[in-house]
Amino acid sequence: MKAFEWIDRVKNARGIESDYAAAKALGVTKQAISTYRAKGSTLDENAAISVAKLLGIPPAGVVLDQAAERTKSPEVRATLLAEANRLCILC
Repeated sequence: MKAFEWIDRVKNARGIESDYAAAKALGVTKQAISTYRAKGSTLDENAAISVAKLLGIPPAGVVLDQAAERTKSPEVRATLLAEANRLCILC
């Protein structure tokens, strides 16, 4: 899942309307949100953990999902996503 999809999940779950408010909730800058919305961008580990906490889901799943997005190896991606699914993050 791309970073912007995680941000949108947080916004929807928390009733947050603006990216500025999402940035405040996540403890990042508005510029960071803009960067995360850029094509192909992923959350760094700290932001991934913040997203998970705001969604009430295990942080490891979001971290694994974002690592899977960054890797170029299909085998590594499949392994990471399988573990994230085992944690029922992407169910």
